[in-house]
Amino acid sequence: MSFSDFPALLLEHGFTPETYEFESTSLGFQHEIYNALIHHSPVFREQSRIREQLDVPGEMIRCDLFTYAGDLKTAVPFFYRQWFEELRYENPLREVLILDRAHHSAQIRALTISQCNAMTFRFNIK
Repeated sequence: MSFSDFPALLLEHGFTPETYEFESTSLGFQHEIYNALIHHSPVFREQSRIREQLDVPGEMIRCDLFTYAGDLKTAVPFFYRQWFEELRYENPLREVLILDRAHHSAQIRALTISQCNAMTFRFNIK
C-alpha cells in the first residue's frame, strides 16, 4: 500500500468533500498535533509548522516537525509513541502509517478512519 491509495480509501469508506466536513476534523487534529508533538516538546521545536491543505486528499494536514538536534533516532520513536497514545482514533476502522526515512530526515504519511471521521497527514521530520 502507498500513500497514493489514501484518497481511494477515503472514498471507499464514504468520506468525500460532498458528504463530510473535513474542515472541522482538520482543525481538531491541528490542535491535537500541536499539543501532542510541539507544545513543550522535548523533541520538536516550537518553530515546527502545521498546515491545512484540504485540496490534497492524500495529505490534508501537513506538518513540518523540526527537531532540536536533528536526532531522528529520538524523533521517530517519539512521533510513534505520541501517535499511538494521543493522536490516533481509539478504535480506527482503518489506519495506515508509512515511514520513509533518509539520512537526515523522515517522512511519515498517515491515514486514519473511524466510524464517523477521517483524515490524511504528511509529517516531515527534520
